[in-house]
Amino acid sequence: MNTALFFKASGRLSLGGFWLCAMVVWLAFYVVSGLMSSHASGVATWVVNGTALAALAFLCIQRLHDRNHSGWWLLAVLAPVLGAIWLVWQCACRRGLPQDNRWGADPLQSHTDYLVVR
Repeated sequence: MNTALFFKASGRLSLGGFWLCAMVVWLAFYVVSGLMSSHASGVATWVVNGTALAALAFLCIQRLHDRNHSGWWLLAVLAPVLGAIWLVWQCACRRGLPQDNRWGADPLQSHTDYLVVR
């Protein structure tokens, strides 16, 4: 798994890839938080929380791209209840579009040409 995937806002991410990456982020967050819980200062806690939140935000942006929405729609979470429900519905429940869009090719389709002529 490419670690740059967690901190980039470009491209698309499939539904299964989103769940896998989100579970990796949450697992790493809980392990690091558990290891430093009694020894952590306030600054270290903010760094760990901020890093996990940023990684999840970038994953959500890539999922929104897969649904053919701009990453700015992530700000819908600021709407008290409906915004968060809409964001969860778009990122965690719905499949991406099967065709290419302005953010790239369908991540579930293989675009590799196995016949190479030299």
